[in-house]
Amino acid sequence: MPQAQTAPKPHRLSAEDWIACALQTLIESGIEAVQITALARRLDVTRGSFYWHFESREALLDALLTHWRRQNTGVMVEALTGAESLDTGILALFSVWVDDARFDPKLDQAVRDWARHSDTLHGAVKSEDDARVAAIAEFYARHGYEQPEAFIRARVLYYTQISYYALSKEQDEEMTDRLGYLEAYFRAFTGRDIDPEIARAYRAETLEASKP
Repeated sequence: MPQAQTAPKPHRLSAEDWIACALQTLIESGIEAVQITALARRLDVTRGSFYWHFESREALLDALLTHWRRQNTGVMVEALTGAESLDTGILALFSVWVDDARFDPKLDQAVRDWARHSDTLHGAVKSEDDARVAAIAEFYARHGYEQPEAFIRARVLYYTQISYYALSKEQDEEMTDRLGYLEAYFRAFTGRDIDPEIARAYRAETLEASKP
């Protein structure tokens, strides 16, 4: 007689699965929607699955903030640390900001919306903003800008980009249009002209990477 086939064991969700679901929910619906029961329903599992990985909802929220810091601040610091010149450093930041796989603008805005309802988180977001500005200011100083100019240029560059995310949607501006302003943006943020060959190579590379 053929052996009876047993049903495959269901895949046990990992902590990363819960975090990914919570991040998507945060982005789509805000922090109030990030509830254990709602997430379990979305993942089609019981609430008990959650407690294999997290002691409480607060522990999950802490994990979301850790992910946000690691992704959105870490990638900026990494880009600037490896830059050998002013041109390549500024363009490395631009590359981070036009690549949602590296810097997630929707997550950044969702965390900022969340912070509007939490004094504690508001302070955490301010600390991250300060850390990002400090990293950019240190980069400017490393390439010959005196203080306070390095700090002010860093603030102008950073807050311009964060405001762009807040006020714009992806479909509002084509990549070709954004890149058409490359030299003007670079001059506005640095007071210097970009190397034409570096600009040409960056524009070609970015356009190629943005193709569907």
